[in-house]
Amino acid sequence: MKEEKVLIPSDGLTLEGLLSVQEALPVRGGVVLCHPHPLYGGEMANPVISTAAEAAAEEGFQTLRFNFRGVGESEGTHADGVGEKDDVRAAIEFLSARVDGLPLILVGYSFGAGVGLPVAIEDARVKGMVAIAPPLEMYDFDFLKGSKKDKFVIVGNRDLYCPIERLKELYQHLEDPKSLVLIQGADHFFSYHVKSLTPPLREFFRSSLT
Repeated sequence: MKEEKVLIPSDGLTLEGLLSVQEALPVRGGVVLCHPHPLYGGEMANPVISTAAEAAAEEGFQTLRFNFRGVGESEGTHADGVGEKDDVRAAIEFLSARVDGLPLILVGYSFGAGVGLPVAIEDARVKGMVAIAPPLEMYDFDFLKGSKKDKFVIVGNRDLYCPIERLKELYQHLEDPKSLVLIQGADHFFSYHVKSLTPPLREFFRSSLT
């Protein structure tokens, strides 16, 4: 996957990002990817985010991964998830312009799901959402209830931040369309299981926006 460095304006700040260059396939839409918690080493080069970007690109999507404010070369400082929502809005705006208004999907991993999905629900340009290891122990994801957008949740069955019973309780209250995949043996960080994410992610991207 080829990517080019881009600069994204966000609320008076400039964020760094990587925009994929889709050459072989017709572009089906765009995928914005939101990385894990900045204060715990989260950044756009995270293996889970990189894997998800590659899976989306292989299915014909143009992808945009970016560093939240205060991470890497992105300006600003961590803003407790509030300013980071502005960063998500900026990334959606940026990618939507690059794909000429084609529909978007937002992928959020851990903290990225906590701040990215609430923005995705409110933006009509985002038609689908992927929550990778949503940390239900840290954030309230009840905002997903009632949304009729396509929802895909992928979690390791040993994820201590996303207890399976709590996840199943939330999932059963979500509106269709929805899908859930459990990665056997994987924890919150998908240690030694990152490659297991590729098949279900590609399947979701392949069948989405149809």
